[in-house]
Amino acid sequence: MNYLSGLLLSKKTNNLNLIRLVLALAVIYAHAYPLSLGAGKGVDLINGLTHGQQTAGGLAVDLFFLISGFLITASWLHSRSMQNFLQRRVFRIYPAYVVAMAFSAALIWGICPAFRAMPEHQGTPYLLTLISWGIDFLKDCVMLTFNSISWKGVFAGNPYPGCANASLWTIQKEFFCYLLVAAIGQFALYQHRWLTLLAALVIYAAYAKALLTGVDVEQMDRRYLCYFFAGMNFWLWRDKIPYSSLLAVGSLMLLVLGAQFKPFLSILMPVAGGYLVLWLGYGPRVPLFDWTHRKDLSYGTYLYAYPVQQLIAMSQSFRDPLVNFALTVPCVLGLAWLSWNLVEKRFLALKNYLPIDRDPGGEERT
Repeated sequence: MNYLSGLLLSKKTNNLNLIRLVLALAVIYAHAYPLSLGAGKGVDLINGLTHGQQTAGGLAVDLFFLISGFLITASWLHSRSMQNFLQRRVFRIYPAYVVAMAFSAALIWGICPAFRAMPEHQGTPYLLTLISWGIDFLKDCVMLTFNSISWKGVFAGNPYPGCANASLWTIQKEFFCYLLVAAIGQFALYQHRWLTLLAALVIYAAYAKALLTGVDVEQMDRRYLCYFFAGMNFWLWRDKIPYSSLLAVGSLMLLVLGAQFKPFLSILMPVAGGYLVLWLGYGPRVPLFDWTHRKDLSYGTYLYAYPVQQLIAMSQSFRDPLVNFALTVPCVLGLAWLSWNLVEKRFLALKNYLPIDRDPGGEERT
């Protein structure tokens, strides 16, 4: 029987960057509805097919966290030190984030007159308001928040006003998960993977209980930990997880069945959906998208989609979800290409020059 660990050793490339890019495009598709029509108006395809259990965007974010749990755990266990791991995570997240924040800020200062006129409405001296906004912007760049681009007057005439880049709310949670990986590794707990599995089961049980008692999955923060820990354990137990087309088909059938009965799709997704994603991720390569092995456009696509969609939604002629999606995708892919080549790739290359610190906790037990 083939196991996931053997496949990881035998394959030099995988489809995970392609899957993440598809997930980022799914977020664009989901956001096209509220940004074009207004809050609560319109239903995306995934929301309809799952009887309201999931949206395309919510499902995409869940699977982003699962893939991150898988890859970031691997990154920790292959890092030379705690310092090495954290520096690599900072280089991956912060530079592109700061540039995307600057892009969003420049956009609202350039094309949102209601935002620029806000000091006059509040009777606050313009200079003081500018300083206050600048402090907010710097805090956002450090804390991975986006308060400075969510001030009153931002895209005030749009169907969904108030923020230039609401997608950024997940980035801080993502970075928190990175720190959690380091904290677990620092205590050498990956050497006792049963403990990590037990923690994942406790989190999963709390997640499932909340769903069964009627909590809306879209409002449940704990679900990200559930998906991240699921990905973490997929990596830690890769030598025990069969790589099987039969299991993949079975997982798909469970998800299709779960989609018909709320909330079972959401309950099944961290395990069955996670297995299906990894099965596709390490399945046969897709030659047309071989370039994704060298260029990861998913992060840039995620960072720039929302402000571009808001910009397009300023025109009433383009306030149709599918039109918004169709116009956004090529623009955002271009920005993501620039982000990868001018920012992300250059900072990621610095990992080869990082100093060696101390051992981060050893390898996991296999």
